[in-house]
Amino acid sequence: MLRSFVFASIATAILVAAGCSSSSSGTTGATDAGSGTDTGVGGGDGGAGGAPTCAAYCTSIMSACTADHQQFTSADQCLASCKAYPVGTAADTSGNTLGCRAHAATAAASDATQCTAAGPGGAGKCGNDCDGFCQIAMMYCTAANSAAVYPDLATCKTTCAMFPDTATFNVTDTTLQTEKQVACLLYHVQEGSVDPPDHCLGDLAPDDAGNASTTCSM
Repeated sequence: MLRSFVFASIATAILVAAGCSSSSSGTTGATDAGSGTDTGVGGGDGGAGGAPTCAAYCTSIMSACTADHQQFTSADQCLASCKAYPVGTAADTSGNTLGCRAHAATAAASDATQCTAAGPGGAGKCGNDCDGFCQIAMMYCTAANSAAVYPDLATCKTTCAMFPDTATFNVTDTTLQTEKQVACLLYHVQEGSVDPPDHCLGDLAPDDAGNASTTCSM
C-alpha cells in the first residue's frame, strides 16, 4: 500500500514538471515574437526597445559620409546636433527624425547620395533643411549659452526661408561656409552645437549691414 502511494506521488510530480516545462517554453516564444511586433521597429532591429541612438547614428554617418559627402566636422558635432532631433523610430524612412537619419546613414554606406538626408538638414527626405537647422539652432543658439540669435522658432524658420536652398550640403566645401545658402547655415549650426558663441553669434547672427547672417551673406 505504501509502495503504491509513493509510485503514484512520483508519477504525479513528473507530470506536473513536464506541464510546467512545456508552458514555460511556450511563454518565452510568445514574448520574443511579441517584442518585435509591439515595438513596430522591424522585429527589434533597432536594438533594445527599438529606439535609434545618437551613438549608433554618428558611428554610421561618420563612417559612410566622408570627403565631399561629410555632414559633420567631427563626431562631437554629430553627437551634439543629434540631441536636437526628434527620435522617432528605427522604422522611419521619411520625416524629421533621428530614425530616418539613421536609416539614411546606413544606406549611405553603399549610396553616398543618402548622406544629405542623413545629415543635419534632412534634405527633404528626413525633414526640411530649415526645420533641421532651426531645431539645432534653438537648442544651442540660446541665451543660456550666451549665444542667443533667434527669439523663437517661428523667427528662425522665417529667417532660414530667406536663404536659397540649392547647394548640396557638406562640411568640406569651404566656399559653402560663406555663401548665402541654407547649406552655410547648416555648416555653422552644426559647429555651433559645440561652440555656440563662436558660430551662433559670430556667424549666424545678423550683421549691422542688414544681412540675415554675418557670415552666410556672399
